[in-house]
Amino acid sequence: MLKGIENGAIVAINQSAIVNRPESFDNMMKVGPRVCLTTANSDGFIGFHALIQIGAHPIGGRFGGAEIVAADSLEAIMADPSEIKLNPLNLWQYTVWETADAHEKMHFDNFERIFELCGHCLDMVVEGPNEPVFKVVASDLPRLMGVTDVPAILGAAFQEKKPVPKVRLSDRRLVTIGEHTLKSGTEEEFIKGATKTLELLKEEAPGMIGWMIMKKEGDAGLGPLQFAPKEFWQSLQTLGAHAPDEPRTNFGVWNEDYNGVAVPHEGYPQYYVHMEWEDPRTLMFGVSLTGVNPTIRKVHDEGVMQHLAKVPPYYRVFAPLMEDMVFFH
Repeated sequence: MLKGIENGAIVAINQSAIVNRPESFDNMMKVGPRVCLTTANSDGFIGFHALIQIGAHPIGGRFGGAEIVAADSLEAIMADPSEIKLNPLNLWQYTVWETADAHEKMHFDNFERIFELCGHCLDMVVEGPNEPVFKVVASDLPRLMGVTDVPAILGAAFQEKKPVPKVRLSDRRLVTIGEHTLKSGTEEEFIKGATKTLELLKEEAPGMIGWMIMKKEGDAGLGPLQFAPKEFWQSLQTLGAHAPDEPRTNFGVWNEDYNGVAVPHEGYPQYYVHMEWEDPRTLMFGVSLTGVNPTIRKVHDEGVMQHLAKVPPYYRVFAPLMEDMVFFH
């Protein structure tokens, strides 16, 4: 079993836009833990991270209507996620796997159980679910810790004469995810440029905790309920009590007609850049350094921006909801 996010680990990101109302949060708290318990029983599973979007980065005014925190305050959101003003809300959940095949096998083996749980939530879904599958190609995420863990972890580093690690607190940080679509033939240069940019930010930008770069491999089939026509219409004839006759997608049945991801990625390469920051202010100004700091801007322009097929990357801002990140570092 892989211990942590190492290069080559698979991250499936289940993405849904949900209606912002109290019943949605009630559903999330009822259904989410049951899905987690089901997933955790599967071979090849490493960890999960549930995120809820609280805003977006305005990128110097390109997205001038965007706010890092779309609420009265981050504290209000942490006390009650229903304080978020976005509607619909993006709910993204990472599940981390040793292989893409292990992820799809989990959905195949637990098809009826997962369908019943997800079918119970469709009345809050506005868009999706979609489930792109990524491979981690580079990462520098420190160990996750709680406030009471900080003295022991920092003390151990001091005793071993190691550099003091960044403090990555559970539920007390923000995640920003940048969506990058590349020109064909530029992936190697992009990874080098993005890695150098992120290394500079982690070294120089106050509040930058850690990062990883993920390459899209394709899209899952069963997790986002991407059924073939017959099974699709069957899925809408129930409130979740009766799964379709077969776990069939338009690409066939897993382990009979395909393995790994159901829908291989085609077209321009797509990458997600995942960054973690200690608070909204450091996130706002830290990401902005790619535009206003001469050194970082040059590295970012030459190593990232000039390789993009869609300019600029779009950065969503998330707050953690639930996570099992013991090995996610």
